[in-house]
Amino acid sequence: MVAEEVHRKEADEPPAQGQEAAGAVPAPEPPPTTRTRPGEGAEGDLEWWRDRALRLQAEMENFRKRQQRLAEEQVRADRERVLRAFLKVADDLERALHAAEADPERLREGVRLIYQTLLNLLEKEGVRRVEAVGQPFDPNLHEAVTAVQGQGAEGSEPKVVEVIEPGYTLGDRLLRPAKVVVSK
Repeated sequence: MVAEEVHRKEADEPPAQGQEAAGAVPAPEPPPTTRTRPGEGAEGDLEWWRDRALRLQAEMENFRKRQQRLAEEQVRADRERVLRAFLKVADDLERALHAAEADPERLREGVRLIYQTLLNLLEKEGVRRVEAVGQPFDPNLHEAVTAVQGQGAEGSEPKVVEVIEPGYTLGDRLLRPAKVVVSK
């Protein structure tokens, strides 16, 4: 009987400092099932459950805040990565402006190379140009700026004959529709 009482007292005592693993969530204490202390009863059980519910609610709120912080940090890191890539394009443009004074043909070649660098950067990020010329007009991908009399047969579907401003997609999402001239 004495050993049983000592064991019960040890179970009721909180662990000494340093006994729990660092960062580990302590196991919840079981609800009082035996009423061995005077004054405990249904109210004691109810208080234990209230306390447990409040602790779980606080844990969930902390988890939500931690996840939000992680998501914001990821967005910030991705933004910095993309902007660093654009710094190369800005540096190339600055060099092209300095070269413009020397030779206009070098400027033209420099701008062409910068344009290609920019397209490569966009492609690396998953941006694709919307193919438009010769394609059937699709209001989901194209924005008709004007219409011209077409060569096709009467009643045929409109086709894109010229691109005023190219459109771009990111994966399956449209970033910007292509502004086009459509044949009627």
